[in-house]
Amino acid sequence: MLGRLILGIVKGLIVGGLVGFGLAKLGFAAPVAIVAYLAAALAGVLVGLIAGKPIWAKDAKIEAGMKAFVGALLGAGLMFAARKWLTMPVPVPLGELGGANPSLGEAAGTAGTFGGLAITSLAAIAALIGGFYEADNDPSEGAAPGPKQALPAKDKGNKRIAASAALDDLDDDFEAEPDKKRAKK
Repeated sequence: MLGRLILGIVKGLIVGGLVGFGLAKLGFAAPVAIVAYLAAALAGVLVGLIAGKPIWAKDAKIEAGMKAFVGALLGAGLMFAARKWLTMPVPVPLGELGGANPSLGEAAGTAGTFGGLAITSLAAIAALIGGFYEADNDPSEGAAPGPKQALPAKDKGNKRIAASAALDDLDDDFEAEPDKKRAKK
């Protein structure tokens, strides 16, 4: 489980970092509130599609869609928390990828805060969501057979026979063979 958690955090860091980098290159290194919330929702959707059981996995379309929807809501909610409480300044200047966010009341000329910069806040939000989704995913859910899993049914002329009937037929076949051998003698 720890390995899946770390994998989810890494997936989230990559997705959130890329979305934040894209915003910074578009000129929104320190985005205003509406742009930050929309970007966080987008990052939540993308993480929901790839973390845990990805959308391209067999029978995962509905689950990935639900995770994407919830990821959008979580992303926006976590962006509120990040902008409100992640007010620690970034220790290194990030050049064009960072800067003060005037919408949060940050002083000009500073490197910005973790919650105010797109690249840091989106990476943190997506990493949290990705870690949760990946740790919640149990890859052995469909692989291990349950205690009462039925045997595959035999096909006898387009009729489906229950597994217990198929086992009874096998028993009858084993009992019939010694009778045939006795008849030959």
